[in-house]
Amino acid sequence: MQSPESPSPDHESTPAAPASKAVSQPDFSGTPQPIGQWTERPDFPQCALGAYVSIHGFAGVVVEIVNQSLKVRSPEGISQRFNAYRLKTLFAPPDRTKPDPQVLSMERPKPMTERKPEPEEPEPTPPARVFIADPDFSAPVRAIRTYATQADFPQCAYGKHVDIPGYAGVVVEIVKGSLKVKSPTGTIRSYNADTLKKLYGRP
Repeated sequence: MQSPESPSPDHESTPAAPASKAVSQPDFSGTPQPIGQWTERPDFPQCALGAYVSIHGFAGVVVEIVNQSLKVRSPEGISQRFNAYRLKTLFAPPDRTKPDPQVLSMERPKPMTERKPEPEEPEPTPPARVFIADPDFSAPVRAIRTYATQADFPQCAYGKHVDIPGYAGVVVEIVKGSLKVKSPTGTIRSYNADTLKKLYGRP
C-alpha cells in the first residue's frame, strides 16, 4: 500500500491535480481513532484530512488526499497510502436492515429434539440376572426337560435345581444364552440354552 512518492509533498508543485490537499504540520495529539468513523460519512475521504486515524494497526495523521488516495504519516515519520474506495468497502457500516427476517426464530422450535430421555425407557426391559452365591441344593431336583419345554426358557430355569443327564446342580446364572449350573461340590458347568432346548425341549 506504500507509494514511492516523496515524503515531503510540500515541496512538490502539482498544478495538474488542483484537488490535492496537504497538511504541513500533522497533529499527533490524542488517541488515533478508527478510520471507520470517517468512512461512514458522505464527504469521505475529504473529511479525514488532518485526522489522527488508525488503519489496521497503523496509526498516523492523514496529511494528504490525492485522487482518492489517503497519505497517512505516523509519528515516527513513516508514510503509507491507502485507497479511499477500498477503505470504504472494508470499513463499511453493517447493514442493519436485515436483522428482522432472522432464520433463528424459525429454528427455535428445535428444542423438540431435546426429548432424548425416550430411548432410556427400553433400558429396564432386559432382566438383570445376578449370580446366586448360595444356591439351594435342598430343593427337589427336576429334569432339565421340565424347563426346556417352556416358552420362557432359559429364564424359567434360573435358580432351579436341575438334572442334566450326567450332571445335577442349581442354575446360578444366565449369561448371553448360557446357563451356569453349580453342583453341590462347587463345580460350575456352562450349557448353551439353544442346545438344551433342541435336545430336551421337545414335548
